[in-house]
Amino acid sequence: MVLFDILRYSFSSIIWGILIAVVCMSLFVFLIKGWYKNATFSPVSYVVGALLFILLSFQCVLVVGSLKIIDMSDEYENRISEIVDNVYSPTADISIDQASGIIDTIIEEFPLLQYYIGGGEFSGFTAKELPHAIAQELRSFMRWYILRRILWCLGFVIVGAVCVIKSMSRNHARLRTQRSQSIQRDRRRVSRRPRR
Repeated sequence: MVLFDILRYSFSSIIWGILIAVVCMSLFVFLIKGWYKNATFSPVSYVVGALLFILLSFQCVLVVGSLKIIDMSDEYENRISEIVDNVYSPTADISIDQASGIIDTIIEEFPLLQYYIGGGEFSGFTAKELPHAIAQELRSFMRWYILRRILWCLGFVIVGAVCVIKSMSRNHARLRTQRSQSIQRDRRRVSRRPRR
């Protein structure tokens, strides 16, 4: 699983991902409390909040890990260049099978990359061009991957906000109903008292 491989290669991604999720949850609570000042969180609100925090943490860890992979893409490119230079002359055309062999070799060294360039097919490149093409494909894939994680986060936040607001509204409506019933009971008692 991607998360466990990110754990193995970059523990800091976990820390930063959780910190970002904490900041997002703080903003989430601040905005909801700002819009619904008189409402209080119900137990359902806290359950939804805890679930949202877990989902956001997971996505944020993946985003931070992906940013780290993009940051290390130059290192990967240099290592691919070393592998290619040891086997092929710079002007040699690399076939799809040869490129797949090179990708397999780099994945053995950096297993995390199997999720991002494992199925890539590279053809029409010389030995000199191939490392840059693989690194560029990796960067492009990672940007798209990060965008998807962010969209998932937004989706979770929207669904979470709707659930929390509904649970708060119900709780708030219940309090209003109880108050109005209490006021009506008090009025009935007052009206039943004998007049002097």
